[in-house]
Amino acid sequence: MIRGLVQRFGSHRFVRDTFVMQISGIVQAGTYLVTSVLTARLLGDHEMGRWSTSLEMYMFVYFMMNMGLARAATSMYSAALGRGDFTRATDAIAALLKLGVIMIGLILAFGFLVAPSLAESFYGDREVGEFAALLGFGCVSEVLRALMMAVLTGSRQMKRYATFDIIANVLRVGFIGGALLWRPEVGVVVVAYLVHSVVTGFLAVDAYNRARRGDPALAPPSWGALFAAFPTAPLRQFFGLSYMLALSKSMHGVVTKIGMLVIPGMAVLVASGEGMSEAAHYKIGYVLNLVLQFAVSAIPTTLLPTLGLKMGTDDVPISELGGVLRKVSVAAGGITALLTVLSVPFMWLVINYGYGPGYEDAFRYYCLLAIGNLFIGFGVITDPFYIYAGRLRHSIVQNVIYSCICLVVMALGARHYGPMGVAGAVGLCRGLVLLHLVYIWIYFRRQRALPAEV
Repeated sequence: MIRGLVQRFGSHRFVRDTFVMQISGIVQAGTYLVTSVLTARLLGDHEMGRWSTSLEMYMFVYFMMNMGLARAATSMYSAALGRGDFTRATDAIAALLKLGVIMIGLILAFGFLVAPSLAESFYGDREVGEFAALLGFGCVSEVLRALMMAVLTGSRQMKRYATFDIIANVLRVGFIGGALLWRPEVGVVVVAYLVHSVVTGFLAVDAYNRARRGDPALAPPSWGALFAAFPTAPLRQFFGLSYMLALSKSMHGVVTKIGMLVIPGMAVLVASGEGMSEAAHYKIGYVLNLVLQFAVSAIPTTLLPTLGLKMGTDDVPISELGGVLRKVSVAAGGITALLTVLSVPFMWLVINYGYGPGYEDAFRYYCLLAIGNLFIGFGVITDPFYIYAGRLRHSIVQNVIYSCICLVVMALGARHYGPMGVAGAVGLCRGLVLLHLVYIWIYFRRQRALPAEV
């Protein structure tokens, strides 16, 4: 019976692709955990907080500038491949490259012109901003990685992408771990991060070139074709889709990152000199939450191009996909909620015996942030639904409202309960994804599209 079930599920490409990406997500989560433990033990909580805050300053700006470009390119590229329109497929990747070049300039300008002064006034530590400026050079590698991700996941070559992702994450542990063992200083870790970025940039280009030598039907555009399309790539339409997609993700990404930036700058903590130490404890709780989040992310990563190819090839109306989306939501949500509950005692052991004494607050942060993990699994279908139903604007309106609510709740939490209040607010606000599911349920109820047996 079990063998039959395995064969049945293994015959579905979506299930196989999800399994491959699941392995990649688990490896990524594991490498983040190992790096976090090494950083905490070798740098100490204060210096770890400085490193984490520098990295988050860069990553926050990168996230805001990136605006979901890779996910938007994946959607456009996969739909174009499904229609056999290779010109539009090339335009999608060329537009991604053009926007990436613009983004690199903006991030570096922010890093060197704004970040040091901002860190000095907010954290009382100018060097944190200078480190963030240097980390900005890593966005060159991120752009190359985004190109590779869009063409591989957009054509559902999940095994190739997962292989690259696993290698890149293992190398990150090697570079940063080696730097910490050699000389445990924040500046040395920054250099190791940049060296890793250069290496992964070359690996991304190599993975792209290998994909070109594969199946001609799935081969990405040549570099010559990309550079030829670069000047006339349709930015306006691309940016509109990317921008709307990013706004629909803002509640999940931006709110969490705001918490990591706000805590080390809280006046009470800065005055007592504990801001960076508290930031390190929050970061640990956040990283441990990523263990589940990375695993669940395999589903939307696979679902997006799967629906794009299906709708591009078969012209399938969104109303007929309601049953599939509901099954995916229930399965992913149930598994994630169960794993969240089971993870609590395990994470207590990890923090107390992995990170060692002095990091007890990290467990409290983990529990508060994990509240959101009880709900996020059910929301893996929201992006594919809003994109292919043509209702991204509806998602934006809802998320603007939800984001405003989150900011108010975070402010109240910080005022009355300090850093723990911020973490609790972030955990609760991530649960607002359930309101999107209510909207999706109403949509399909009106369409009368849900199969009776589902």
